[in-house]
Amino acid sequence: MSSSTLDFYWGLSSLDANQRLESATQLISALVTFQEAMPLSKGMATTEEEMAKLCASDVSYAVTRLIKGLASPRDGARQGFSIALSELLARIQCISVKLVLSLLWRYTEATNSMKGQEQRDMHFGRIFGLMALVQSGIITREGTSIVEIRKIVMELASTGAKKSYLREITYVTLASIVPELSKFEFRDEAISMFVAVALDNGTIETPDELFLAMCLRKTYPSYNWNSAFPHWHGKHMLSQKNANKLVPILSEISTEDPSLFSSWSPQLHTIWNEIFDLYFNKERADEVATGGPMDFDILWERVVEKGLFAPGASQFRRYWGFMVFERLLPHLNEEMVPLIMSPNILRNLSDNVSQTSKSPLVKVGMRTAEKLVEICEGNTKIGLAVLTHLLNQKSLERPVGTNANSLRYMMANRIVEKLDSDAIVGYVKYLQQIFLKPRTSNKSGSGVADLTTVSNASSKFLDNQRSWALEQMIRVAKFAQLPITDELTTNVLHFTIAHASFKLVTTVGGVSTGIPELDTHPSPALSAATSDYCSSALISFINDLTRLNTHGNNSGDDKDQPDSNVDTTVSPSAAGRLSVGCSRAGIAWSTATIAKLLKDASHTKAKVALRDFDEVKPVLADMLQVLRVLESKCAEYAKSSVDTALRFRALELFLGNISILVAYTSDSNIRAEYIEVLPELKECIEKLVALLDTNSSAKKSKQSKKGKKTKVQEDEDVEEPQPMDVLTDIIISLLAKDSTSVRKLCVQVFTPFAGMITANGLDSIIGVLQAKEGISGEEGGNVETQVELMDDMAVNSDEEMGSGNDNDEEDDELLSTEAVDEELRRKIQEALGNSADGDAHEASASGEEEEFDDEQMEVFDDKLAEIFQQKKQMKQDIRGLKISFVNFKLRVLDLVDVFLTRQPESPLVLLLLPMLLDLIRSTTKDSRNKPIHDRAFSIASARRSKLPAGFETKDGIDLLTSIHERARRASDKPTLMMMSNVAMYMARAVVENDPSAEPAIYDLYRASLTDFMTRKASQMISDFFMVPASRTQPAHLLPFWRLAAVAIAEYGHPLKAVNVFRQVQAYTLAAGIFSNVSRLETLDDTKQFAEPTKKLLSGLQSAVLDTVKFVVSEKNKNSASGKLVIDQQRLREILQTSSQLIAKSVKSNALNSVAKKALQPSAEWTEAFDALSQSPSFSSSKAIVNLCNSLKNIDSLLSPTSADGPSRKKTKTKKTAKK
Repeated sequence: MSSSTLDFYWGLSSLDANQRLESATQLISALVTFQEAMPLSKGMATTEEEMAKLCASDVSYAVTRLIKGLASPRDGARQGFSIALSELLARIQCISVKLVLSLLWRYTEATNSMKGQEQRDMHFGRIFGLMALVQSGIITREGTSIVEIRKIVMELASTGAKKSYLREITYVTLASIVPELSKFEFRDEAISMFVAVALDNGTIETPDELFLAMCLRKTYPSYNWNSAFPHWHGKHMLSQKNANKLVPILSEISTEDPSLFSSWSPQLHTIWNEIFDLYFNKERADEVATGGPMDFDILWERVVEKGLFAPGASQFRRYWGFMVFERLLPHLNEEMVPLIMSPNILRNLSDNVSQTSKSPLVKVGMRTAEKLVEICEGNTKIGLAVLTHLLNQKSLERPVGTNANSLRYMMANRIVEKLDSDAIVGYVKYLQQIFLKPRTSNKSGSGVADLTTVSNASSKFLDNQRSWALEQMIRVAKFAQLPITDELTTNVLHFTIAHASFKLVTTVGGVSTGIPELDTHPSPALSAATSDYCSSALISFINDLTRLNTHGNNSGDDKDQPDSNVDTTVSPSAAGRLSVGCSRAGIAWSTATIAKLLKDASHTKAKVALRDFDEVKPVLADMLQVLRVLESKCAEYAKSSVDTALRFRALELFLGNISILVAYTSDSNIRAEYIEVLPELKECIEKLVALLDTNSSAKKSKQSKKGKKTKVQEDEDVEEPQPMDVLTDIIISLLAKDSTSVRKLCVQVFTPFAGMITANGLDSIIGVLQAKEGISGEEGGNVETQVELMDDMAVNSDEEMGSGNDNDEEDDELLSTEAVDEELRRKIQEALGNSADGDAHEASASGEEEEFDDEQMEVFDDKLAEIFQQKKQMKQDIRGLKISFVNFKLRVLDLVDVFLTRQPESPLVLLLLPMLLDLIRSTTKDSRNKPIHDRAFSIASARRSKLPAGFETKDGIDLLTSIHERARRASDKPTLMMMSNVAMYMARAVVENDPSAEPAIYDLYRASLTDFMTRKASQMISDFFMVPASRTQPAHLLPFWRLAAVAIAEYGHPLKAVNVFRQVQAYTLAAGIFSNVSRLETLDDTKQFAEPTKKLLSGLQSAVLDTVKFVVSEKNKNSASGKLVIDQQRLREILQTSSQLIAKSVKSNALNSVAKKALQPSAEWTEAFDALSQSPSFSSSKAIVNLCNSLKNIDSLLSPTSADGPSRKKTKTKKTAKK
């Protein structure tokens, strides 16, 4: 052995890969040189003795040392030694597999006497040696038998089964042997051995086994795999027939035995390399076309979307899901965007991007999102497709607070920055081409990445493609952050109208149809499902555009240029409000849609596909004339009265959207309901136009020419409903529809008319909210009918009340039960048939009971099951009706919220507040009506700065009285505090409206205070009085000041309140109100507070003195139990609160002089506190003794230096003594 090669072995274990490679190169070069000096021999060394004869000594030493070094844990020894061994075996032709296996088994044997780390080193060394053996290629040399192959396979399979962390690498090594089996004569035997040993006779349960099985089937497709894998079907392991097996295997949840799985690692499993190579390698396109694997989108949806990213999936599986997502990104195209932007994946991406932690899951989520954004920035089509899916996810809203690092804003903002109007127009044209000629992946020639026009596809696939394309177009057109022009929105709108409205287009001699959007025929023709989807998409699109503000949303390089279509004489704020629901030219999108439909329907070469269009067409034409009038009126008043213009615009949007529902609603019953609304709505609009159009000369001349009306005409005018009342009733009736778009439209229309609503209109709203559920078992009808019937029943029940008794409910229940029994009896008799009656009579006459045969019983059972199914369906319908009724009330509450928000100064507010309070109280304990309770509670609790005005003072006082009465019976504290806010709101309104009503308000609060202090079952708390005092203006604090004085003077004395707790609450209430004393300094004149403060402090001194005398007397002991009436805790609270109250009065510059006059020292006061401090019942409390020492000296309390308490003074004295 030459010493020149020894230095090379040290470099093999270096951590530097380049150094390892250089040392291996030098070592192998030297060893090959030594071997070439040996005599040529064709023999094959199978033992060490033969190797010593056939190989140079350095080579023999190198083989042994390199195999020994495979088990070394030092630095990069395994990598370096395995590389050198692999290359050496490949270059030295006389070394056999048998010899290498013999040496490897000897030097890498793991024994029980070894430590755990040593055993792991041996396992790794053996696997690295087998990998080097396979990579060197000597496995196919002459002399290799099935015995050596079996030995290798059994060792690798057993190692993977014992050590889960080695399972993946062992099966990767086995897969590397698979291509070499074709060089053996015993190939089929070796394949069978692989299936039996490594795949457990075809039982495939892990990704490692699946990977090996796919390699075997790919390499040897002619083998009889149906017998080898009897539980797997199809020509490919990834066949759709095997989907149920593949999903749990690829998610590693296919068995309960965790030892079968590889340990979790941050690297993706090797099986995914094979899967992505199969689907996205163009060289394997023929295998995909002929082999029959399932479509990639199905595999993705089943394994990734519903497996790795499934709700409740562990963080480890979600980590793998992100890794798979990241592997797909290089192959991403716009057709695959809906696949990867599913709700589950978006939710997981958003959760991890939004978090601020640095966990591995968050890091991989951030990295995946970043790579997706980079792809979107480089490809406009992919970017827009991703953006539209991001915008459609409701769960991806911007987070509250300063953290804006959400998926939607991180990705959407960066994608939008790279887009311009040309890119968006190109993307819309691309989507329109997909709609007209759907495209799909071509698997037959160039691989899945190539897209071609579909020629033979299922109708479901075509419908999905077209619905996706149309949905994408609409999302782009209504996204306000994109540089969208009116031309683009009009293009998408006209395209949708054409394919939703027209079914058959004929052209003769190449002449155009007159409808540009139909010049290109869809191929294949649109199905009925796609046409219906276009109609529903158009309705939703128009409804979204109705709420969209396009003002100032210019695009491209014209952002800084004024829009020529916008009237520059209108203020920017007014133009912004008027541009909602219309184009920049001031044309409402709903009006434009009706006009486009009627215009295109006039072409003879186009056939309208809408149902019952011949009946609807004249109605739409009539509505279009009204819409044009409203459009002109809106433009006329835009310069002079924006509010009036907004009302005209709202009426136009209202009528236009209802007309679109009439035209495009597929359900004939629903369409008939909307058609019934239109005449009444048209008449109402005409009257509202006459009422709003103050500029009309015709109206003025008509008013001037009016003569004296006859009595009959006057009676007719009185009975005729006001147009605003009619509009309110129409809005309420439409709110009963189960349509979210109609609900939003009604609220939008009601908003500008909130200032015009009358008391009758509010009565209609209140009537709906006060309606009770009183119908059970009523079949059919909608919510409107139910409300009317409920109102009728309520009237009838009110008329019949007075003569009833407590047994009425029981009688009703009994009658109901009998009615149900009669109904069941009748249906059962019908099920038995007419012969049953005759048989029953005969049987009763003969005294015998006749039994049914099997056929009769079977028929009877079917009939009986049908009867009970009908009863069950009836109950479900009733339950659904009740749910609809709750939703109806919630929608009407939206109108209440709009009115209170937009018209807080209206005197009609006084009509809504008691209704809200009654609604809250009636739904408190009703679980089904909890949404109504919460919504009404939220509306009533809202704090409003503006107050109602213009109402009668008596009405305000009456309402405030009812609020206080409701508060005394409140069910819980939140409800009580809500009523406290409402009471304070109304008290401020009454005082602002009539300052002379302040004494009446004080009397109400005093009555509530009396109820709180004297009635044990009272639901009042001290916060009911203290919180309003803290929120009211300083100038209006006088009633609360007087209330605090009354609380102390009347209920601060012993035994005056209903119990000791309420006595303590009197002191707490007074101190809470008096805590606002610092706010009095903002007033110019505080003289009005002097007298109440004097009464408060003098009453406080008197009440405290009586309390101290009482606690040291025998009266403080309960004669029955012997316990103290006022114990240490209650007395400490009274004294402490009194001390704080006095201190605040002394600190106040406005009331300091009043405090000195009100509080007078006396011998009786001092003696009482001395007796208290020496009382056996209270002297044990240091807190009470300290408070006695502080309170008994009135002069020290009134001095400014003692206002902060005795403890500071004592500490200061100690410091002075030390000095």
